[in-house]
Amino acid sequence: MPKKIIVLGSLFFLFSCSQDEMANNDAQESTSPALTAKMSSKKLNVFKGPQVALGYGKVRSWISVDQNGFPNEIGLEITPEAFKNLTADNAKTLPPEGETIVVPLQLKAKQLTPFDHIGLNWNPHGHEPEHVFDVPHFDIHFYMISAEEQMAIPAWSPSTDAAFNNYPPIGYMPADYFTPPGPATAEAQMGKHWLPVNLGAYLPFSKIMIYGSYNGKLIFVEPMITLDYLLSNTDFSMNYSQPEHFAKAGNYPTKYNIYHDAATGNTYVTLSEFVARN
Repeated sequence: MPKKIIVLGSLFFLFSCSQDEMANNDAQESTSPALTAKMSSKKLNVFKGPQVALGYGKVRSWISVDQNGFPNEIGLEITPEAFKNLTADNAKTLPPEGETIVVPLQLKAKQLTPFDHIGLNWNPHGHEPEHVFDVPHFDIHFYMISAEEQMAIPAWSPSTDAAFNNYPPIGYMPADYFTPPGPATAEAQMGKHWLPVNLGAYLPFSKIMIYGSYNGKLIFVEPMITLDYLLSNTDFSMNYSQPEHFAKAGNYPTKYNIYHDAATGNTYVTLSEFVARN
């Protein structure tokens, strides 16, 4: 996988959001009619993070919460214009290839889930391994560590190998996931990437769930989705493998989803079906 470095300007934006903006519930703002109806039928409240530029459009995070204060769904809302002008040299709305656009989470999302922020990577040429993930796609990291901790993850070297390959204890990663030893899948400011053991079942690649770890801890879950699949307007929902144990108590999702709103053209990439873990 390529080097993916957090854009410092986006980080500044993340931490400079006003407290009022992070606390307000703007459930109706730029929410599609279909999504609003869905939330109303389930009596859910929606909390959104600030918009971030992508292509000619916008992307933002959101979380829906039931009347008991339990999370229902968390993810990204992507406008259709965001998939336009995704050229690697478009410096106005895109960072250099392989770098990360930080999509801030609304305060409610941080309070009710283990996630701290979302890192969105656009890979116009894909990345390693060749003939597996070398097609245009998005990496969407739901990080469980702070941005400061993420920024502190070094590049792989013989001296940092021990931290990258210090895996979580048995049971703290899904049993049907693996990561190769050494520098493979080890990325600066990201961590070590874990793939499903039955990787062939996901080829040719269109969508897959990745896990990540660093220095003995699970630190992210990552839906990876090709641009072609997102543009196909094909809805998708699937349970993904879970660890047996959790290092930190909290509400963890068990399903990831991709769906589209015909009225607005918005695309949603989300995690749902939360379970309270001890």
